[in-house]
Amino acid sequence: MRDFPSRPVALNIGNRRIGGGEKLFMVLGPCVIESEELTLRIAAEVAALGERLDIPVIFKASFDKANRTSIESYRGPGIERGLETLSRVREATGLPVLSDIHTPDQAALAGEVLDVIQIPAFLCRQTDILMAAGKTGKAVNIKKGQFLAPDQMEHAARKVLSAGNDSILLTDRGTSFGYQDLVADMRSIVRLKRFGFPVIFDATHSVQAPGAGDACSGGDRSLTPYLARAAVAAGADGIFMEAHPDPDRALCDGPNSLSLSDLEPLAANLKALFEVVKNAQSPASTQTAARVREEPGETLEDKLRKIRLIIFDVDGILTDGRIVFGSGGLEIKFFDVRDGHGIKIAKRVGLEVAFVTGRISEIVPQRAEDLGITIVHQKVWDKKKVLAEILEQQKLSPDQILVMGDDVVDIPLFRRVGVGVTVPEAPAEVRREATYITRHSGGRGAAREVVEMTLKAQGLWDKVMARYYE
Repeated sequence: MRDFPSRPVALNIGNRRIGGGEKLFMVLGPCVIESEELTLRIAAEVAALGERLDIPVIFKASFDKANRTSIESYRGPGIERGLETLSRVREATGLPVLSDIHTPDQAALAGEVLDVIQIPAFLCRQTDILMAAGKTGKAVNIKKGQFLAPDQMEHAARKVLSAGNDSILLTDRGTSFGYQDLVADMRSIVRLKRFGFPVIFDATHSVQAPGAGDACSGGDRSLTPYLARAAVAAGADGIFMEAHPDPDRALCDGPNSLSLSDLEPLAANLKALFEVVKNAQSPASTQTAARVREEPGETLEDKLRKIRLIIFDVDGILTDGRIVFGSGGLEIKFFDVRDGHGIKIAKRVGLEVAFVTGRISEIVPQRAEDLGITIVHQKVWDKKKVLAEILEQQKLSPDQILVMGDDVVDIPLFRRVGVGVTVPEAPAEVRREATYITRHSGGRGAAREVVEMTLKAQGLWDKVMARYYE
């Protein structure tokens, strides 16, 4: 099975290149195919918009809306006629085309026409449909369920990866907020980007009010520009917006669809904002995804193959940085059991592990003993001296050491070892010096991520996993 990318990736979708921080792209079109004539008209307009603004555009329209509120709601022309229309859209405009499927058996037929197969939000946990879409070899856009935390999308992506397909896009479309309302949490953009795939924000469905209309969903399209701008500022690679010549008469999702006439000025505004964020290299944009800094001729994987010892800082790496003080000198830290299991696995296959931390706490040696770690240094502010001691004692060279830290005291070590790793929450100065920035947060799987990466690079992970399946 393929793994998550080690750096933010760009994908080739039809004749468009998207993601990777290069350009803002957009997914535009009507909610549903109402007629071939109207669909071609909308496609021609959004294609021209993309040309004028130099924005890569993917055309979207559904051939079947299987998740309508009412049995009487218009669903679309069906898969055969719908795919014929989308094929004509591509021929007429040159745009890549996207549509959603609702059952696994639709994937193969849709894959013959579509450039992107979309998995609806309510189906993002369905294994069979995800794997069927992945097996087509086409790009798969997985919409995050309104009921899921962004981190849980890891499992949906892994199902597509298990089919041998790593052309994945992840889309946030808001989160359920009580009855008949959604809230758009921009932290979702940051968290989804940590998986390394291009992230889209669905700006029109995020203003939807599910089931709030007369046997249909309501919405407030006036909020769309505000949410779209916020998503771009948070680091979204693409913006998804449904548009119609007359939204109030649209047969599906009219209340949250934009008017075609309002689309271009908003798109121009979003492109300009994307360039500002990109050029500013703000902390938010540099921490949104796992990142690799490599020197010419040597990849991260090459470096990880040499690693024989991993040095972990404690606070902010093996914990989330919180420290709780109680009466009588009581001190509480929060460790992640998955990180601990990962460290035990590393020890089991022969990797040495050390703790080097600037603070002193009774808990650290206790945790080290629990994990079988004998190299523990506390209250260390000049970590260079400790590194020199460890190198001499363990008879290792600097390129055999990986250091994982989250603050400026770790920078000197990053400059002296083979691999320096930090977490997304680290200060900008630390992130700039790191070889790799994890997808997971400190104290929430970051250490496990690094252990897995190292063992996979050394060809040991599959052997470890085989033991668990015996």
